Parts: sequence; C-alpha cells; structure tokens
Amino acid sequence: MKDIRPALREFLLGDANISALVVTRVFPIVLPQGVKLASVVYNRISGAGDYDMQASTGYVRPRFQIAAWAPGADAAVTLAGRLKDRLDGYRGVMGSGGSAVTVQGVFMADEREMFDDAVQMYGVMRDWFIHHEEL
Repeated sequence: MKDIRPALREFLLGDANISALVVTRVFPIVLPQGVKLASVVYNRISGAGDYDMQASTGYVRPRFQIAAWAPGADAAVTLAGRLKDRLDGYRGVMGSGGSAVTVQGVFMADEREMFDDAVQMYGVMRDWFIHHEEL
C-alpha cells in the first residue's frame, strides 16, 4: 500500500507560489504549537477503495482536508487560492522516487473559512478527493 501523504507534501512544496509563502511549513494533521506564520495542514478525513470480484483493484479515493493558515484573513485566502491553483483538476504524478504516486484526478468537495482563537490564526479549509493508485 502506498501512502500518498509524502507525495502530497512534496507536490505542494514543489510549487514556487506556495513555497514562497510557507517555505517548508506543510504539516500533517495539526499545526505545531507556536507556529504563527503562513502554513498548510493536511489530513486524511475519509477514504474509500475500489474492488472487483477478486480483490482490491488498487484504486482509492481518499478525502483530504487541506487548510491554509495565516495571521491575517487576506493572507489565508491568498494561500488557499494558491493551493487551489495547484490541486484543482490535477492529474499526473505526485512525489518522486519511491514515494511517487500516480493520480487520476483531484476534485474539490467543500470549503470553509474560520478563525481559531487558540492560535490566533485565520484558516481556509478545503476538502479534496484525490483519486490515485495505491498499489
């Protein structure tokens, strides 16, 4: 089973428009304590596989939440826009070497904005279905 998370992180950081804002601040699951700069947090929120009468086909379509966090609302929206430009409708290879994953398509499912009092940051979250080969 291939884990798409390293490939997704590499894919996002491979875009100069995104890395210009976050440098390397792309984190799995939670924003680390004390981070107060523009950052991306991604996590798998659900997943589904595909099966035939024999077994799994190796085709999966997990749903990821990818959140753009920034100290200002406009900065969060700008970062979220760059993430959308990179992901929306993408098909091809994400990652490199042993972590490379073939992606059939990336589709946005949902979006929302928020402010988190605990971290004093604005966030724009979008849910994405990433259809890819797992085997």
